[in-house]
Amino acid sequence: MKRFLISICIILGVSISSTTYAQTFTMGKKCRALFDEANALLNEEAYAEALAKLDEFSGNCKTKDAKELGAVSKAEAYNNLGHYEKAISEADNALKITKDKSLAAYFQKGIALQNLGDVEGSKQALSNVIKLTEMNQNTGERANNYALMARIYGRQLNEEDSAMWYLDKAIALDPQQSDFLIQKGDLYLYYDQYEDAYAAYDQALANGHDRLVVYQSRTQVGLKKMENKYGTNKTQELRKQMTEEEKNMLCADIQKALDLGWRDMSMDMFSAMICQ
Repeated sequence: MKRFLISICIILGVSISSTTYAQTFTMGKKCRALFDEANALLNEEAYAEALAKLDEFSGNCKTKDAKELGAVSKAEAYNNLGHYEKAISEADNALKITKDKSLAAYFQKGIALQNLGDVEGSKQALSNVIKLTEMNQNTGERANNYALMARIYGRQLNEEDSAMWYLDKAIALDPQQSDFLIQKGDLYLYYDQYEDAYAAYDQALANGHDRLVVYQSRTQVGLKKMENKYGTNKTQELRKQMTEEEKNMLCADIQKALDLGWRDMSMDMFSAMICQ
């Protein structure tokens, strides 16, 4: 059934709204931080933990945008847990909040319905996505739509080629949007393409993206690369096996992030054991 959904989207060139891109929503620092934590858990496929964090987010963040964001994100988590009825309920909640204008909610509903075997219902949800997308002539919003489409293909449907295709369309529409380049680096990292991830993050830095975010991201690339290469995430074992060149590269990124204000006790300890 998943293949049906993917085929329909590719054939019709569907793009999705920027619902899950929190930077486009009206939120205070506390709410943004809570959502970032929930989103990180979704990225880590820790869906039960993400739902708990999203409950905290929804309990504290009451703007219309936050309500939609919370509902759509919960729908995503429920879809990945196989709780399709709950996913539909959250998607419907987002549609009620937005007066049937949340494209991401329609897409999550479509995923749930096709997994429940409701082909016609899934087609109807997608037809609403297509209708709303075609009505949107704003280039920036369409770019965000493609970026969200890339995120869904990469994170939920595990379709790397489709994810990258949609993300490249987003970048072509809005090449100065460094968030898309960070997303591209994250996508490369997810698929263990480390050098491409470094290149995307460096391009984001050249485009003026937050330096702290870039060096935190580069650190994650270095850590995952070393852990996969040496088959361990234990600091002592990495210390013994990593080459001096590998240590110097990883430690340079960690130190730049720490100098820019990164507060992470585990990174402080890692740096003390590996880098000194």
